[in-house]
Amino acid sequence: MNSKDKKLIATTALVTLLAGAATATAIYVINKKRHQKRLAVVSNAGYEMAYDVHYPMKYKKSS
Repeated sequence: MNSKDKKLIATTALVTLLAGAATATAIYVINKKRHQKRLAVVSNAGYEMAYDVHYPMKYKKSS
C-alpha cells in the first residue's frame, strides 16, 4: 500500500467522521428547538389551564 492509498483512506475516514458529527449536531439542535417550543406552550398556558385539565368539573352542586 503506497502513500496515496493511505492518504485517500485517511481523508475518507475524516470526511465520514465530520459528516456524522454534522448530522448529530443538526439532530441535537432540532430536538432542542422542539423541546423549547413545547416548554413555551406549556408556560404560556398558565396554571389555571393546567388545573382545569387535571381536575375537570364533573358536576355542580345546586344551591
